[in-house]
Amino acid sequence: MTPAAALASTLARAKATEWAGSDPYDGLMTPTGRLIASMGRLPRFAFSQVMLRVSSIRKLLRPAPSVNPKALALFLGAVAAGRNELGEARARDLAVELIERISHQGKPHSADSIGWGYPFHWQSRSFWAPAGMPNAVVTATVGWNLLDCAEFMGIDRARVLGLAAARFLAEELPTTEVGAGSALSYTPNDRTRVINISALAARLLVRAAGFTTIAAAGVKAERLTQFVLTHQRPDGSWPYAADRGGEWEDSFHTGYVLESLLYLGRNGIEVPSSTMSRGFAAYGGFFEASGASRLYRENSTLLDAHSAAQGIITYLAAGDPEIATRISGWALNALWIEERGHFGYRIVNGRRDEREFIRWVQAWMALAMAKAAALEDAGEVRSRLAGTSR
Repeated sequence: MTPAAALASTLARAKATEWAGSDPYDGLMTPTGRLIASMGRLPRFAFSQVMLRVSSIRKLLRPAPSVNPKALALFLGAVAAGRNELGEARARDLAVELIERISHQGKPHSADSIGWGYPFHWQSRSFWAPAGMPNAVVTATVGWNLLDCAEFMGIDRARVLGLAAARFLAEELPTTEVGAGSALSYTPNDRTRVINISALAARLLVRAAGFTTIAAAGVKAERLTQFVLTHQRPDGSWPYAADRGGEWEDSFHTGYVLESLLYLGRNGIEVPSSTMSRGFAAYGGFFEASGASRLYRENSTLLDAHSAAQGIITYLAAGDPEIATRISGWALNALWIEERGHFGYRIVNGRRDEREFIRWVQAWMALAMAKAAALEDAGEVRSRLAGTSR
């Protein structure tokens, strides 16, 4: 199996189901979950964790498939990145379809501001987000991949929607002043200070500022970046949040932060080189020499598809194709389920969990495989050019 073949199979499978599927956190949308949703924070959180961790309970309650705008955006990003492997006509058809679906799932807040949220109720450790409530991470992901599509494929509708996402982040979400920086809240109704949220939002705001349509986007991006920078630990890592209970860290959220800082540092925001070197030194602890991708750092036996996908994306953004290729190879060898045409969820203590989660795994892997396939394609072109020059 090659990255290009995995990309094509994953996209075909998702399209065949009308882009709908299961998610690790959709348990509160089952009949039992809806009853528990009225019982308050602790029952909601506990039930969601049981649905996430106990596959037999999930199989018994069987959450209905849903269409997740974050998954749609990641698939759109995969189409844009993999357009050469897919072919121009197919890539454009898929992109137009995905953009239309993304548009219908947005929640307009003004003429030029749109936010996106998850299609299921979600209880985090800190706040409650009913289904459809726009939030920062979904909106930032949607906006970023829409602008990728606009840049690489010239589709103006994607640009308009991407800028509307940036405006939502700039104007509709509260911020909390933290020292010399600012933390962006997850939803309009909370005051959380999640590190990767501010990083992802800053990245999109800087990109949108280039279109000169959002007042003070660059200034806000600088303050969000400062918040992220000041919360790096001495060992180079970042906690999930600067809130009580947010001291933990994991692989893919760290990858979000590093990928965002790479872009910010290359586009007018000051990011010290020492921050990046220490950050990547800590990030390397999530990956084995084989490319196996841990969810947590040292001594973890939990290998994770989402972590692998973000690892590929982050190391390619950093200009390190060797590590990205190792991770891609491991994912294809260890997580790809040939007879089903999709990636498994995790490997725990050597046993593969083959549950199919469309947003958490398939959409992220589609984007990662598209970027890995483009890397292989570029390598082949360089090899051919080198051969003709001799």
